[in-house]
Amino acid sequence: MQKSKLSWFLKLMLALSLAFLYIPLVVLVIYSFNESKLVTVWGGFSTKWYGALLENDTILEAAWLSLRIAVVSSLAAVVLGTLAAMRWRVSNAFAAARCLPV
Repeated sequence: MQKSKLSWFLKLMLALSLAFLYIPLVVLVIYSFNESKLVTVWGGFSTKWYGALLENDTILEAAWLSLRIAVVSSLAAVVLGTLAAMRWRVSNAFAAARCLPV
């Protein structure tokens, strides 16, 4: 009897936590297709803002730069993590850098 009450409570908490995290994302995606310039006023369904985004060269350059930085940092993390996992004999500087807070 006690286990089913706890299980019900945990399922409810999980559902509420997921709703708290994902409902704002869904609302943001829905409002990204809003035709109106005002966020709170729905002006109809449109993709004109995505078209304007793809025409802006500055934003596209920034997105590509962010993607390149993400790829390089991911590769560096994989290499360093693999070397650390293989118990690579490292200098004290690398050992200290591993312990730094993110």
